Amino acid sequence: MLLFVTPAFADDDVACNPDGTQMEMNACSSDDLQKADDELNAVYREAMAFAKSEDAKTDPQSDDESAVAILKKAQREWIRKRDRKCGQPTADGGSMQSTEIASCRAELTQQRTEELRSLLEDGRAAAADAESEGSN
Repeated sequence: MLLFVTPAFADDDVACNPDGTQMEMNACSSDDLQKADDELNAVYREAMAFAKSEDAKTDPQSDDESAVAILKKAQREWIRKRDRKCGQPTADGGSMQSTEIASCRAELTQQRTEELRSLLEDGRAAAADAESEGSN
């Protein structure tokens, strides 16, 4: 399930030029957002694989919410918050609107990537500790 679809903020035929026209600057912001999304998707896939492996260790009869369900719910909520904070494109938003929205989303996406990466590392460390304690 892909949760990070990047809207088209710039024309695909326009190359990034940070000192160029507004459309070229929009292309730069769009490229930055795409890179941030790609990195987040990679870390999210790792986190999802880890969550699935942790779920496989739990009692299927348990009433606890699965790690996969918790991760999906948290990610969907993060997307809603990001989109509320950064806004949505509108017809009357002005020439810099696309750049501002894409830049905001890219920044928040990079922050979320680091947050997920940290949570994943903590989860892996806790799982390793639990395994080593269980083998003693």
